[in-house]
Amino acid sequence: MAAEEEDSDHYTVGEKLRLFLPCARQRIFPRQNLFAGPYVGEFGWELMQWQGFVRARRHHYQEAHVMTYPGRDYLYEGCQVHHHDIDLKTAGYRYGILDREKGRQMIEKKASDIGLENYDVFSPSLLCTRYHKAIWGQQFRLFEEEPLTTTARDVVFHFRAVRKRGADVYQDYSAAAADELVQRCLERGLSVGCIGHPNYSYCPSDCEDYRSIDLRRTIAAMSTAHAVVGKNSGPMHLASLCGKPTIQWAEDQWRLDFSLRWNPFRVPIYIVSNTESQPSPQSVYEGIVNALADLRRKSHDFTQPLYTVPAQQIDGY
Repeated sequence: MAAEEEDSDHYTVGEKLRLFLPCARQRIFPRQNLFAGPYVGEFGWELMQWQGFVRARRHHYQEAHVMTYPGRDYLYEGCQVHHHDIDLKTAGYRYGILDREKGRQMIEKKASDIGLENYDVFSPSLLCTRYHKAIWGQQFRLFEEEPLTTTARDVVFHFRAVRKRGADVYQDYSAAAADELVQRCLERGLSVGCIGHPNYSYCPSDCEDYRSIDLRRTIAAMSTAHAVVGKNSGPMHLASLCGKPTIQWAEDQWRLDFSLRWNPFRVPIYIVSNTESQPSPQSVYEGIVNALADLRRKSHDFTQPLYTVPAQQIDGY
């Protein structure tokens, strides 16, 4: 399914036309302050869509506020970040299924609580089609933190372990397969760790556990490794924004196409499988070994960066 169709299927033609008016008004005549959100969608869409648009808008205002999930503050430097309590498992896909009027009420209540006046509400609904997005533009920055260890890890894994409500339910990599994969890597001398949200990801018992609700620590863990490995998901997109190569798999090519297209720093991406959600631990291990060998050559033994700056605009947006 095309990105625009996925992105706009909750809006009627009339709604899309009406949403051009606040887009034009905010773009041409911004108020004093900005309140962006609430963001209740998928992590990948927040990384590669939403936060880039918010970053591009914040400089036009005296104060910029954002409402999103707890632990995402790192994405919004220069903004005051507020958290909602909406459950990720029931929030829906893409930008989420929160009713737009309820979202506005959440923003208005928080603005009243903190005494914020004369503000624009920058809602995800203002990004409902590629034509609406074209009004705003995006800005990305490379996420880098001091590594957690002085010795680099070969890879860090993200083993997604969350079942979301909705039609797009697909199988996470099994704990048994993750355990076997980590053992294969350790037995062959590879150093490994695990990243992710502690409630939505799995870490084998013999793997160094870097999971955290705080994105700063997750990014520091990625900065510790040569590559990030896992099923196509939000942390794979985060790795791309950290300039870290990824080794991925998914049961459909269109899922991987998002990673290939959402790659503003043009980081190397290696595909283990585009036909299954449970590739064998041996095939993933072999993919890791081959990717690391290729990356070692391209980076002159990991002494040169494997990304390109400045950020490239994401095609179609």
